[in-house]
Amino acid sequence: MSIPPFSKTAIRQQTTAESFSRGEEYHRQGRVISLVLRGDVLQAEVEGSQYEPYRVHVTFDEGGITSAVCDCPYDWGGWCKHIAATLLACLHESDEIEERPTLEEMLTDLDREQLQGLLVHLATRDPYVADAIESQIVVRQSTSDDSILQTSTPPSRRTPVDPQPIRRQVNSILHSLDRMRPSEAYWHVGSVVDQVSQLLDQVWDFIEAGDGRNALAILEAITDEYVEGWLYLDDSDGYAGGFFGELGEIWAEACLVADLSPEEREQWAQKLTRWQGEVSDYGIDDVFDPAQAAAIQGWDYPPLQRVLRGEITRLGAWEGEAPWYADSLAVARLKVLERQERYQEYLYLAEAESQLDLYVIMLARIGRVQEAVDEGMQYLYQPTQFLALAQVLREQEELAAALRVAEHGLTLEGSKGELAAWLCDLADGMGETERALNAATVAFRAIPSESAYQRVRELAGERWPQLREELLAYLRQAPGYFSSQAQVDIFLHEGLLDDAIAAVEKGASYGLIEQVMDAVVEHRPEWVIETACQQAERIIDAGKAKYYHHAVDWLDRARAAYRTAGREADWQAYLGEIRARHGRKYKLMGMLEGFK
Repeated sequence: MSIPPFSKTAIRQQTTAESFSRGEEYHRQGRVISLVLRGDVLQAEVEGSQYEPYRVHVTFDEGGITSAVCDCPYDWGGWCKHIAATLLACLHESDEIEERPTLEEMLTDLDREQLQGLLVHLATRDPYVADAIESQIVVRQSTSDDSILQTSTPPSRRTPVDPQPIRRQVNSILHSLDRMRPSEAYWHVGSVVDQVSQLLDQVWDFIEAGDGRNALAILEAITDEYVEGWLYLDDSDGYAGGFFGELGEIWAEACLVADLSPEEREQWAQKLTRWQGEVSDYGIDDVFDPAQAAAIQGWDYPPLQRVLRGEITRLGAWEGEAPWYADSLAVARLKVLERQERYQEYLYLAEAESQLDLYVIMLARIGRVQEAVDEGMQYLYQPTQFLALAQVLREQEELAAALRVAEHGLTLEGSKGELAAWLCDLADGMGETERALNAATVAFRAIPSESAYQRVRELAGERWPQLREELLAYLRQAPGYFSSQAQVDIFLHEGLLDDAIAAVEKGASYGLIEQVMDAVVEHRPEWVIETACQQAERIIDAGKAKYYHHAVDWLDRARAAYRTAGREADWQAYLGEIRARHGRKYKLMGMLEGFK
């Protein structure tokens, strides 16, 4: 397929300002050294800081870009600079894209002997390829359904994990602050908790592989040491105590994945009860309740068994009234069922426990598209839920259905900025310009930004003058705390200097005030003088020496504005007044030496 149209603004919306700027720089420098299109996948190589180039994969459908990934270590939100550079190269050097056949096309004309020879050759070069081929053969021999949802189950570990190194690691992390003064240690508590939290990644690996016993062994080591040692941490900000919520969530899934006997389930429930008792004295209540229920009930709990057979009543998966943690336990069970590909049981449980958003999304995922759309329209009520459903429908290549449910989501109350931006890109890629424009306008009003503003302009065509005035009027009345950065960026871009000044006068960060000062000093020097002097005097009058360097920065801006206004004598008089009033503030006077 050819690459659907997309714009520079669309790239900007998916990147941070820094990543986009660096992407433009990489593109100008010619760092995108390879662009290959195979069907609906664009592959690129981009030279970065390492010897080997980074590899970028961008996937398209008829609505535009569906995913963009890079093998660089970037993890700061949005697309990285290599992806931005790749897409910019697509826009400006489309004739450099080399079209090659897809893998399916290349294999079509090979006979059985040639295919066998190819696979054996690849497996000889890389033994992991042989393992991957074997696992897929096993899956296809064990089921007649070659659906995309079928995956192989990772092999279970044959030897048990030794939890002692984990215990020592947790203990070492918790006591890493012992040699610090309390005032220093306070600022590092969050980092300590993050380090312990990262150890849970090992547990999730075992859970996702279906190896519950080793997951439980690692979890026990982490929980034992953390329950004993977390009180050594200053928990004024709640970081240390908040980690127990994360522990409780993973314990529930681990108990459900492990194939435990009734006696073992009772033993684990007793341990969870003991840990809960130890932390309850410090205000950490009920965090292990879902895990306790998971351990005690397992999958044998009679009400749960009835639900999994499709016998659904108003009581759901409970004998009587559902406990407070019923939703948390239901979600844990659903995750396990999904990994085990028990889709019909998943649907029964989701329906019984009123997890209707998960129910609808699973319908779409297993190809029951019309049911998913009908049920979604009836039961979902938040824009974020419709975004999740629309994304799954798009994954199933049901673009018309995705467009329909996304547009319905925009009619609902709630946070709809992300949904609107997503819908805008899809509709634009499908050639539905009017729908894209409507979504872009909603996206701007939900989360104002310069890139969202430019997206509306890009789609508006002849309607832009009218829409421009409407958007600017909306921006002027938007609360400052909500959209100050957008107000400043857009007003300055449009040359509306007085509007930019008004935006920061309502209350803004120092950075925004400085941004406006630098932009308006040639045309509004008097405002810069007044504002900069006020900021400087506030710091100086407070007498806090450690902030004097900020005061000097403000005075430097005031000096530039005085000189721009042709008021050199007034500046010298003002500087003399500062020195006369604050002459005993010796640190400040030293910083002002040579300041003319």
